[in-house]
Amino acid sequence: MSTERPGRILIVEDNPEVMAVLRELLLRNGYDVQEARHGAEALVQLSAPRESLPDLILLDIGLPLEGGVGVLAFLRRTVHSALPVIVLTASATLEQEREIQQLGVSAYLRKPAASDLLLAEVKRALAARDTAR
Repeated sequence: MSTERPGRILIVEDNPEVMAVLRELLLRNGYDVQEARHGAEALVQLSAPRESLPDLILLDIGLPLEGGVGVLAFLRRTVHSALPVIVLTASATLEQEREIQQLGVSAYLRKPAASDLLLAEVKRALAARDTAR
């Protein structure tokens, strides 16, 4: 994460209440927040030029229009394959969980995740990304 700006985090979440809680938590902790309310919207944002991309993605799995696994698969097939992703989901099938792990994520958290745990995983994933640069 650059010292010139806080980390930019894309939240991909279809539940408005969960989105509001995540947005507030991240903004209160100094992060810039981008939002996508479904998988197709996330794909559009992730197709942007590199300088417009987020530093990290918080990704729900049960999304309309394109599921979270599809978003993650797209991301891993593109030039943005190293972008850190934290999966935050209430329910995923065993098959989805296996796919998610195979595609590679920084963390896999079940909703509702404790705020301190989520923030710790965000910091860890961003620090690991910075180290890899």
